Amino acid sequence: MAKTKTVLLAALFIITLVSCNIFPDFSYIKPDDNLDTLEENSFYAQNMANEKYYKVKAEKLLESDKCVIWAERSSRVTQGQAWLIAHEYETVIRPRIVDAFSKKDFTVSYNGTRYHFDDMLDYANWLGGGNDGKLTILLLDIKDGFKNPITDPYVAGYFFSGNFQLQGKIGGSRHYSNGRDMIYVDTDPGLKTETRQAYATFAHELQHLINYVTSVQMRRISLMDIWVDEGLSSQAEYLYLEENPSDKCEWFSDDREGTIARGNNFFVWDNHSEKSSVMDDYATVYLFFRWLYLQADTGLQSSIFYDILTSRDVDYQAVTAAAGKINPLWYNWGSLLGTWLAANYYPGNTYGYTDDRYLQETIKVKPIGGGTISLYPGEGVYSIINDPVNHVGTPRIRYAGLAGNASAINDSPPYTEDVLLTFNANTNKTASPETGYLTGVSPPVPRMAAEGTQTPKKTGPYVIDARDMLRRAGR
Repeated sequence: MAKTKTVLLAALFIITLVSCNIFPDFSYIKPDDNLDTLEENSFYAQNMANEKYYKVKAEKLLESDKCVIWAERSSRVTQGQAWLIAHEYETVIRPRIVDAFSKKDFTVSYNGTRYHFDDMLDYANWLGGGNDGKLTILLLDIKDGFKNPITDPYVAGYFFSGNFQLQGKIGGSRHYSNGRDMIYVDTDPGLKTETRQAYATFAHELQHLINYVTSVQMRRISLMDIWVDEGLSSQAEYLYLEENPSDKCEWFSDDREGTIARGNNFFVWDNHSEKSSVMDDYATVYLFFRWLYLQADTGLQSSIFYDILTSRDVDYQAVTAAAGKINPLWYNWGSLLGTWLAANYYPGNTYGYTDDRYLQETIKVKPIGGGTISLYPGEGVYSIINDPVNHVGTPRIRYAGLAGNASAINDSPPYTEDVLLTFNANTNKTASPETGYLTGVSPPVPRMAAEGTQTPKKTGPYVIDARDMLRRAGR
């Protein structure tokens, strides 16, 4: 850790970084003179339901070796609870996330002086003007419009990169920085009823923080694509839970709105208008990154997420560079995408979710009928093959034949397997959707379970990322 740095030096360093367009644009934030002065023991927070910023009065409950815990005064969080959170952070969450995602034992030069850091969280503390290596954790009831635990999603925690800014105005626009490295953790329903989910979200947001400051440290020209960043954070949840998050896996298989069966997934993030379609993105991006990990051998598993996070590329190429080490064919995005889509239909095949019995038994995707379908980049669908199919693919719209217990997919016509996979391999996530062909065979009508034996669909509450909640609010 840097031992002799002053806050002024950190401030100068941050101003230098602003000129590189690393930090977000704050011009959208509406000025509020009532928030200009941040009193002692107060923090700025974001209202996810109406886009506005507000002040949170808090009290410091605990300061440990690696964190300082504050709680909103109305939260009723006790010092005992704060101790449990600090203990979980220092002994489980922090070491696991640092081990998987963080650069370690490195130096940064500034004005002719070299500063040493133990890891990226140590560096983040320095970027935020700190000198003690302690992350600020604010426990609060995040304002997200949550009322109905069955239908309403909620924000279980968030990381705001703007906190690395100096407090005040930039270019005449007001922003609301707390001037430190910090994570926000929800208390209701978060810590109140979903403690393990709150901790998993903590791990999720910690990856976002590390990803962000890694971009700063590496002088990337932009931040990582949302789906890559979210995919890595989904694996941070797994690292904490040490099991597949059932909410994401069950959401995928339930497909309650039929949007996954019609192709919706993570590659073009939150591009469907259905009320809950963004939950498809969280479910599919988790499964994609989990599948990639399972396909790697032990040696590659230990470094695959770190390699993606520290890539100079910030889009799909960061993923294909890592995936190509598993299978040389996967340096090509279309080959990688097509194999994962095939794995979702036949999760028990050798190209499927190897060594994960839960996913092999849980993951289900439904075929659809019809003659054609419009697919955004990254989307794929399945249709039943009754007779040989001779569809010829293009560089973007591609086809593959899938069969149970097959060791590979067939990507050359004629397709005589059980199922035809039709997918859009375009790597331009801003491109318009394109038309793909199906087999025209209607899928079989699912048999109704006997009355009283039907498996109930999982209900909420579901966790949604802060930026997606804000997008819902109209930003």
